[in-house]
Amino acid sequence: MIFRNVSSAGAWSFGAGRQNFARDDKAIQLNIETTLKSFESEYFFDTDFGLPWFDLINAQNKDIVILTIKSTIVACYGVMKVQELEYTFTGARELEIKYSILTIYQTILRGVVTI
Repeated sequence: MIFRNVSSAGAWSFGAGRQNFARDDKAIQLNIETTLKSFESEYFFDTDFGLPWFDLINAQNKDIVILTIKSTIVACYGVMKVQELEYTFTGARELEIKYSILTIYQTILRGVVTI
């Protein structure tokens, strides 16, 4: 798998040729991060892409939030299984998602996404 690298600000990087692309596990991780940070219907080419954040804000049941995030991660290319997932609200209006997945490369990948 190949995915365009992102800058520290979260924007795609350009101008460095092949260095602008991540491969394998790093590409899977960037794909997950980009998907989780996207609002559903925000991307006009694919209105199902991203998470339905406005629906999750009002969700009273923690299981619904976990299940929605898990299904979004599993739908990302390269993810075979979500092994662990937890989220916490940190500080002023921030959500931290910690996950552990099994990739198509048979590796365990752990990541943290702050939204």
